[in-house]
Amino acid sequence: MAGQALTVTDDGGNRVLQYATHDGLIEPSCPSAPSVRKTLDAIIVPAARPAKNLRTAIGLATETGARLIVLGSFRTHADEVRALLAEHKLADAAVVEMPQKCGEWPLRDFETARWLHGAGKAVCGTRNSDLSLKRNTGLLLARMLGWDRIFFLDDDIRWISADAVLSTVSLLGATGHGYRTAGMSIEDYPDNSVVCHARRAVGEKQGVFVSGSVLAVDCRVPFDFFPDLYNEDWLFFHRDAAEGRLATPGSLAEQLPYDPFADPHRAANQEFGDVIAEGLYALLHSGLRAEAADKVYWERFLEDRNRVLQVVRRRLKYVPHKRRKISRAIGAAQQMLWTITPEMCADYVAAWQRDLERWADMLADLGEASSIEDALRRVGLR
Repeated sequence: MAGQALTVTDDGGNRVLQYATHDGLIEPSCPSAPSVRKTLDAIIVPAARPAKNLRTAIGLATETGARLIVLGSFRTHADEVRALLAEHKLADAAVVEMPQKCGEWPLRDFETARWLHGAGKAVCGTRNSDLSLKRNTGLLLARMLGWDRIFFLDDDIRWISADAVLSTVSLLGATGHGYRTAGMSIEDYPDNSVVCHARRAVGEKQGVFVSGSVLAVDCRVPFDFFPDLYNEDWLFFHRDAAEGRLATPGSLAEQLPYDPFADPHRAANQEFGDVIAEGLYALLHSGLRAEAADKVYWERFLEDRNRVLQVVRRRLKYVPHKRRKISRAIGAAQQMLWTITPEMCADYVAAWQRDLERWADMLADLGEASSIEDALRRVGLR
């Protein structure tokens, strides 16, 4: 199914698109029958909420027989998690306390991470998330421990069945396709950026894509990393989407609702990551890779991104009860957009491409670990 473009051509006839949906890049695949489903080695939860939010993950680990790995920080306290695990008699689990300071964690030493606090500080300097670090840690653990298949599950996901998880995992390495990642989509509550929520609210068509919040990864084959950027999951499976190796069983998950317009800073903090991801995926619709994302391309894409925000502003009259909050959020996104230059976008993508090479070298040098404790020690955690 082809994606719906918001803009078709520029004055020069070159396609410069922001798409309302990226469904055209991934088609639903038929999961294997339950009797032949592949083994799930671990469910990995990058947790930041209080321990009670892990009940869904605990239930899924119990039903699937997978090991549960909780990578916690912020409001996730290890002692409370261990008490919850004991309450549910889940012994095959590990609770990892993630470091709070940048200097304590070698995985922050990526060029893209340094870029955010250097040349990109104006557009990403206020980012305060360790989601990418947690997911990358999960990937390293899987590689060192020889796990074949893992499933990332965020701690705000609810109402997901073990059957849906195993159906997603069963797509990995499917004969004839070679899927390396497989994910579900989240439509209730929609997993979208603030700008995408605003587009939907004013009556514009806006889809949802496969999410890293409910994502299965084949760890027997090469895989990329999660950059420290909003839409980090889109960049993680970008090459899989480009090569037809990203799958979905068509299943839907649900996440805890929230008010995306409550804090205008949320839209501002997301804007650069949203631009990068939407711009890269727009190229995929034309069969082009990241190498085509030069300064000229980004100049045209940024123009269209501004047009998208202007359309939302013009349609605010259709949502009088939300007009003020959405207007403030879109205004914050526009203010940030105006500070983003084509050079910034091109430089970030180039740094990301170099980081992919560095990540591949890191994986090649990891070696095997004898236990989770040994693997954690090797990456500087406990």
